[in-house]
Amino acid sequence: MKPSHDDNNLEEDIKENALSHLLVENDTISAASTLSTGVFYAAMFYFNRQFLDNLILMSNNSMTSKSQGVYSSNKHSTTSPYNIIQSISKNYIIIGCISLFLYWVAWTSWMIAAERQIRRIRYKLFRNILCQEIGWFDIHSIGELNNCLNDDLDKVKNGINEKVPDFVQLVSRAICVLTYALIIGWKLSLVFLSVSPLMILMYKITNVIIVKYSVKEIEAYNLASSIAEEALGNIRTVTSFHGQQKEEERYSQSLFSAKKVGIRKSLCMGISQGLGQLIGVSAVTFTFWYGFKLARTESQHYTPGALFMVLNACLNATIFATQFIPCFHTFAEASASGSSVFDVIERKSKINVSDDEGKKLETIQGDIQFKDVTFSYPTRQESYILQNFSMKIPSGKTIALVGASGCGKSTIIQLIQRFYDPNNGQILIDGHDIKTLNVQWLRSHIGIVSQEPILFDGSIEENIRLGKLDATDDEVIAAAKLANAHNFIMDFPENYKTISGDKLSGGEKQRVVIARALISNPKILLLDEATSALDYTSERIVQDALDNAKQGRTTIVVAHRLSTIRNADIIIGLNDGQIVEYGTHDELMENKGLYYGLVNKQAADKHYESSSETDTKEEAKIKQSYTRTLSSIDNKTRELNECIEEKEIDDTATSSFDDSMEKKEKFHLLLMFQILKFNIPEWHWILIGRIASLLFGVIQPALAYLFTGIYGSFAESNEDKQKRLMNMLNFSIFFAGVVGALCQIILNFSFGKSGEELTVRMRRLTFASLLRQEMSYYDMKENSINALSTRLASDTSAIKGLTGIRIGILMQGFSALVACSVIGFIASWKFTLVLSCFIPILFFSSKLQGQRQGNISKTQDKDSYSEQGGKCASEAIKHIRTVVALHQENHFINNYEQFFDQEFKKNMCHLHIIALGAAVANSLSLFIIAVTSSYGSVLVQKGEITFQNVYRIYAVILTAVAKIGQTSGQNLAYSKATHAAMRILKLIKRTSQIDPYDDSGIILNEITGRIEFQHVYFRYPSRRNVQILKDFSLTCVNNNSTALVGPSGSGKSTVIDLLQRFYDPLEGEILFDGCDIRTLNIQWFRSLMGVVQQEPVLFNISIRDNIAYGDNSREVSQDEIEKVAQIANIHDLIISLPKGYDTLCGNRGNQLSAGQKQRIAIARALIRSPNILLFDEATSALDNKSESKIQEVLENIRMNRTSLTIAHRLSTIQNSDKIIVIDKGQMKEEGTHNELLKSNGIYSKMVHSQNKST
Repeated sequence: MKPSHDDNNLEEDIKENALSHLLVENDTISAASTLSTGVFYAAMFYFNRQFLDNLILMSNNSMTSKSQGVYSSNKHSTTSPYNIIQSISKNYIIIGCISLFLYWVAWTSWMIAAERQIRRIRYKLFRNILCQEIGWFDIHSIGELNNCLNDDLDKVKNGINEKVPDFVQLVSRAICVLTYALIIGWKLSLVFLSVSPLMILMYKITNVIIVKYSVKEIEAYNLASSIAEEALGNIRTVTSFHGQQKEEERYSQSLFSAKKVGIRKSLCMGISQGLGQLIGVSAVTFTFWYGFKLARTESQHYTPGALFMVLNACLNATIFATQFIPCFHTFAEASASGSSVFDVIERKSKINVSDDEGKKLETIQGDIQFKDVTFSYPTRQESYILQNFSMKIPSGKTIALVGASGCGKSTIIQLIQRFYDPNNGQILIDGHDIKTLNVQWLRSHIGIVSQEPILFDGSIEENIRLGKLDATDDEVIAAAKLANAHNFIMDFPENYKTISGDKLSGGEKQRVVIARALISNPKILLLDEATSALDYTSERIVQDALDNAKQGRTTIVVAHRLSTIRNADIIIGLNDGQIVEYGTHDELMENKGLYYGLVNKQAADKHYESSSETDTKEEAKIKQSYTRTLSSIDNKTRELNECIEEKEIDDTATSSFDDSMEKKEKFHLLLMFQILKFNIPEWHWILIGRIASLLFGVIQPALAYLFTGIYGSFAESNEDKQKRLMNMLNFSIFFAGVVGALCQIILNFSFGKSGEELTVRMRRLTFASLLRQEMSYYDMKENSINALSTRLASDTSAIKGLTGIRIGILMQGFSALVACSVIGFIASWKFTLVLSCFIPILFFSSKLQGQRQGNISKTQDKDSYSEQGGKCASEAIKHIRTVVALHQENHFINNYEQFFDQEFKKNMCHLHIIALGAAVANSLSLFIIAVTSSYGSVLVQKGEITFQNVYRIYAVILTAVAKIGQTSGQNLAYSKATHAAMRILKLIKRTSQIDPYDDSGIILNEITGRIEFQHVYFRYPSRRNVQILKDFSLTCVNNNSTALVGPSGSGKSTVIDLLQRFYDPLEGEILFDGCDIRTLNIQWFRSLMGVVQQEPVLFNISIRDNIAYGDNSREVSQDEIEKVAQIANIHDLIISLPKGYDTLCGNRGNQLSAGQKQRIAIARALIRSPNILLFDEATSALDNKSESKIQEVLENIRMNRTSLTIAHRLSTIQNSDKIIVIDKGQMKEEGTHNELLKSNGIYSKMVHSQNKST
């Protein structure tokens, strides 16, 4: 399989960390531009020194005599200090314009490069996921992989996006100003640099701890995502057994461990930032102390201007350090997430479909041979499925595998497809070990129809075409006719354009899957219970079609309906992974072994008369159409030009939360309060965090004030007073640093705890809200399971942008702005007002950034390209076996990449504006100092302000600008959080039309078990133009069994859905003991039912827990579990497993065979001792021996219960007290088996059709 994007250099890009990837891609432009910003910032210090020296000269009356002596040379300058300052201000403007351009170039190139790199990593990650062997997917859950594609990649993106130029320019500034400081005062600078190793060591240690906690946090959230995906994917089973609370508990337990780790990580971050600030401030105070000594002993070199610039450079370097410290947290998270991402990317699959290696035979005959094969599944290596298994299948022959459930039949099918490799032995095709054959080539010659039909999101036509992407329309239609699917497809208003997820019945889905397998005309055909979901009429037609399709092909059939394999060339009987007999039907019947017993057992159940009916005209037409199509199977492909028209379905139960909030800025504050209401239990932590944040916000303006105080202290002529003043200011700076460090620790821990509590609470509430929605909510296209799982993880994570540490940053910005304003207006209201004019400019640029970043964050909405790409990935991973069997990995990769290509183009439109806003914010200080120097010198010359207050106001205004810039840096997180919060609140406030938590309604004291459907009309909400039930009436009574029969899609399963109140009828009533079921307590009513579905669904928990899941109202004892397991004929198999009842069933029960899953599902239904039994093809996946035993059990447990059964095997319902024939949503016939046979109606024809096939 060739990748759809050129990635020849991709392997070179993916190295140890994301930063190296980025530098490889855009090293010259982005790195040079970003680093240059530091150089120009250092140039500002060069001019600052001249500005300060000349400003002091303008105020020489305030200088000491010593200071005046220092500047004696300047006094004789021909140019006045005022003119020099005015010239310097022009230089500031020039540097500012250059910096503005460089910032814009740097930010643009970094962000574009980051988008490109993430796109390439994303594609490589998804490509490598789909290329892994199936055994790898048995170990790694769907939720874990989806989390890797979503949350982990988002964190990697955060680590290489705008955070990188922010970090680089801050480091560049720090290095450049320190270099300048070394040049003009190396002794003083070295004092500060001597503390650097301590800071580096401290950050190194804390970074290791943060990475450790980040990894644990990711693992915990991966587990939570897996549980959520499993529960939402099996929502019908969860609802049937009222398992919402149990799923919430499972989900909450996984979130609890994530919360603990997150709180510890926040504390560690607080300590890291606090200690970092304390060490930096300590270094500055010591530098001040030593600098004062140098100013007195080496006054000719360390002039006040030079001394102040060295100290200022050190202070700025400290400030920059405190600003880039939080970047380490982002990088640590990105590193932890990137580690798991690159682990997947770099993993070499043991069976890699993307490799071009391996033989591609010119022709394939289809000879298959197993030679001494021993095999065990990777998750159960101690339990061997096949042992020294040998088998030879001649080309062109049909081989049938029979035996009890779990004997290894389906395992053989999977080994032929090379889903797994055997532990020992060989599997040969045409004499070649399949390990030596090209995997993609091998699978392209195999057609597969599995027992559980899997259809993908898209139209029926697109699903059929997945069997052969270049198939023409005629070939699609012919394959559908061959599978007896054409007629029901044409009954839909949109025909072949009908979306496959729109409530197709099990039989309809199976026929679409058969059409998909036949369209490719494969040389090897694998049929694993291919017709188990079909009624007998459909099965006969499809079976004849499959018989025709078998001609010239090697066919392996797994079937429990022995009538479908009696004409096989060879029938192989299996028991415990060994061949116990081998031969034709007649030969095995003569041997009177395993097969003989199975046939006789099945024949004993079929004691009604047979009839020899000829093929109908419709069958003849289907066969004729297929014959015509086969002759043109290799014609040129005709491309489809019609677009699939998507129909929007309105959600009638939308939240009262106003949609206009998304567009109106004034509602954002209300939105924040709506979210913070969920954080009320942590109000004390939030209060403590806010107080600490307000205090910390005041610290930096206070430091700026104290620092300029030292500048003014040089005007003191008395050395003793000057020394005392200097010591007092030094102590004050150190004290402020201690307070700031404590504030950092407190606010990080407080907001970390409150933020984690809120995230967990919102995840739980969102998950609970999803579980309580009615089934029609899940039928909507935009609410697919994959989309909901993605939103659950991403939205609840993004909502932190409205709370947690970001609230602290906002509070810091507010208090810093207030403190700066107070200091500035006290010093000079006129000068402060002029410099404050720059603040609206900063707000405007920040708002511009926020709007553009908001537009990017909207791409996570339900109709966005990224949402659609996420759904595509989730679906492919969830149904990976089907994707691999169809060898369509490249198809899903292409679709996934197309969605994100569109997303990439959309984002590119906004990045330049975001970069411009960042450039304005970062270059603003140069324009501020230009105004400061120009206008400040004017005011000093007029005597309206002192030189000290000029620089003091400048320092506090810069501090305010820096804090506003830091606050605006939260725009992206805030924008994402806003949209995520609106989606979450709408869901939480949404009223379910059928709420499983509703505790209102009638609870009957006495139960008779009478069920009545009275003139019921029904259409599925997602398919309102298709009538499913029309004037349907039915009565079921206690101690009485009722069976529903009819063609696939006639409405049988809908009856069971309505009875469970998955949906409510549009017209008519459904009564239970005379009460409309809509008036009954829904929890109590559903607890009366035991349900076994056609497609058994098990959870990735132990067998014990799966059985106990049938009764979630109490603790189920082990004795009860074993009792129902024995009744379901599964106990002996369970105790034979190494872990017994503690054996994990795997994702969707994939560690068990279909028959084993079905029997566990039956045990689960029986554990609650139900009053009503609902069986939707309950024994369809069982072999005849197991079916016979289960049928006897079912007959016994029906006593004193109301029973409603759907079955295609008419032998299983012939003893029912009443049989109802449904066709096109209406009752056509009603009576007992014998009564309906005598009437010679539809049922009679179905019986005759079945007997003919038998």
